[in-house]
Amino acid sequence: MTHWHNDDPLDTSHDTLVIDPVKMNIVNRIAEGSAVDGDLRFDGGLLLQGTLRGMGEITGRLVIWHTGQLQGRFKVLGDLYVLGHLGGVADDIDRDTLIECQGTAYVASTGVSTGTLLAARLRMYDGAVLQGPFKTLRPEQSVPVLQAARNS
Repeated sequence: MTHWHNDDPLDTSHDTLVIDPVKMNIVNRIAEGSAVDGDLRFDGGLLLQGTLRGMGEITGRLVIWHTGQLQGRFKVLGDLYVLGHLGGVADDIDRDTLIECQGTAYVASTGVSTGTLLAARLRMYDGAVLQGPFKTLRPEQSVPVLQAARNS
């Protein structure tokens, strides 16, 4: 959710991103200091405060908290909020991380993306760092894996 505090929509100096995992109906959490690695699926979104590596799918919103890091190949069937690290923490591009977001990807002022980000829409806040490649998903590119699975 964004709030405008002035009448000029081009002046983003007062643009605010409000994150409330409870109101966002996020039911899964990887806590700060925790590390999870593997082929994973989360239904009901995910609040990532620790480290998640591997591959998988997140149904619902994914919030990468300030302390969170996501590496690997994941599909987000919802919106993505990057307040922490998407990809490696080095300044180099993380070629092993590819995130496909079917909704809007929000990169906050504290967010850093060094991996490849594919999203239907992108919203960046002042101070956000997008070092890896970004590509806009076209409607015909949406959810091809699920369409194939339904037909089999």
